[in-house]
Amino acid sequence: MSVSGSAGFINDPVVRGVSAMVDRSELQRMARTIDAHRKQLDDLHTQIERISKVIEEHNVTAGILSHLQKGVKSGATSARLSIGSGVTLRYAHQEKEQGTALIDLGSGVFGERPWDEAETITRERLDGIEMLQKELKEQSTTLEEKITVLAETFNEAASTLTAATQQPPPHPAPAPSEGSEPAEESTTDESQPRPPRRSSRRGKELTLDD
Repeated sequence: MSVSGSAGFINDPVVRGVSAMVDRSELQRMARTIDAHRKQLDDLHTQIERISKVIEEHNVTAGILSHLQKGVKSGATSARLSIGSGVTLRYAHQEKEQGTALIDLGSGVFGERPWDEAETITRERLDGIEMLQKELKEQSTTLEEKITVLAETFNEAASTLTAATQQPPPHPAPAPSEGSEPAEESTTDESQPRPPRRSSRRGKELTLDD
């Protein structure tokens, strides 16, 4: 499966879920997603490296089979074959007809085939392996771009959260001081109580003359 380009990254649920007021739980979720993608990228790189070695082996095999076919036309051909552990055998063919080779035909079944047919099978497999390598490289490139987008989004969200936590709290309104003078009370005559009137007893009071 191959995916090309970085289209659709903005629709990623992690990127889309980041709002202006991001919290720590959202940042932690993004960090876990980035770590998972990086692990997946490391696995892809390992597979690509392994496939590169397989491609190299197939190229060597196809080259040797081609060399043997060209040499057999002169009636004799030879090649040096590595059998592992640094050991190489010299192979000589003295006939004008090409020889045969045992080759894996699939599912663990080996068959004896002429050199030209063995070369054809080897190169067909090589084409399929190179196609797989191309797809893995495209996936790797796409994943690298996605990690870059997520990392930039994470950094922006972290900066936003840091700036929000560093803002000073709003100052409360100043309370009235204890020494402040109370509001002036109304001194109008209507608000003040009037003293009771003394009843006049003139004419009713007794004198010494009486």
